[in-house]
Amino acid sequence: MDKVKTIFLGTGWESVETLKTLHKSKAFEVVAVITTPDKPIGRKQIVTPSDVKKYALENNIPVEQPDKVKERYIEIAQKYNPEIVICKAFGEIVPKEFLDYPKYGCINIHFSLLPKYRGAVPIQKALLDGEKETGITIMLMSEGLDEGDIIDTYTEEIREDDTNISLRERLVKKSTEVLIPVLNKWINGEIVPIAQENSLATYCWQKDISKDKAEIKLEEYEPKYIDRMVRAFIPWPITWIVLPESNNENLSKKTMKVYKAELTKGKKIIMPGMLWTDGRDVYVSTKEEGVSLKLIDFQIEGRNRMGGREFLNGVGRFIPKN
Repeated sequence: MDKVKTIFLGTGWESVETLKTLHKSKAFEVVAVITTPDKPIGRKQIVTPSDVKKYALENNIPVEQPDKVKERYIEIAQKYNPEIVICKAFGEIVPKEFLDYPKYGCINIHFSLLPKYRGAVPIQKALLDGEKETGITIMLMSEGLDEGDIIDTYTEEIREDDTNISLRERLVKKSTEVLIPVLNKWINGEIVPIAQENSLATYCWQKDISKDKAEIKLEEYEPKYIDRMVRAFIPWPITWIVLPESNNENLSKKTMKVYKAELTKGKKIIMPGMLWTDGRDVYVSTKEEGVSLKLIDFQIEGRNRMGGREFLNGVGRFIPKN
């Protein structure tokens, strides 16, 4: 049986894992990848290709970068004549004419249980909202945002200590395991797609996960929400705290990035934002009496990342002990 001619759309590392699965499959031939244009990255603004482009070039797969130009998508479809298109975390709108081109359609892998969390940041938003489960939806692409008919879904429990990184890694792994069997069933006509219930749809936007939204307002936010923020906002944009004014010029009104923390109970600290120690670890108090945030991995403005012991041996050696 001939391999199914496939075009892949994607950008980041999780897209690469999907591309690898297709590329190594005996059933699919990746005839081209479509990815975003090379972009300036880092302080030196070095123009850098996407992870998908890097993998494609290393494996002699043709690369196309239409950069939102509708006519280019049509040219690409005509050039490679794909039978199916697979998309994972591409990040650009694809024109209808391209979606209608392949025999078996354009299929997207989305990390939520649609119609919940349509949009760009479903994992982070599920964590932020305190959801107990999320999942994977394999769906037909349509002109609307994640509105296409559902081909299959898989549920994944959200653990109490899950971060955006740990949960994403599990979803990526699971999606690569189920993708080829689902696609084979789809191509063989064994799956009837199911329309989404639009009245149940919720949305998540990139602006929901921004540097401004990452500020931990200790005097306002509930402790459980703060805990979810820390876990959802990693590896970007990273939650941060403005430390209260104090006599310690190394800490007063400084910004502290919080990479890892956990809630603790028992100590009665009244003022939100107050740094204190039990002699071993470092804590910052919340608005709920007796509940503090144990700081495990953090970075004070102008200094390197550190843990509690390093902090207590340095700039934090004079913070109050409780």
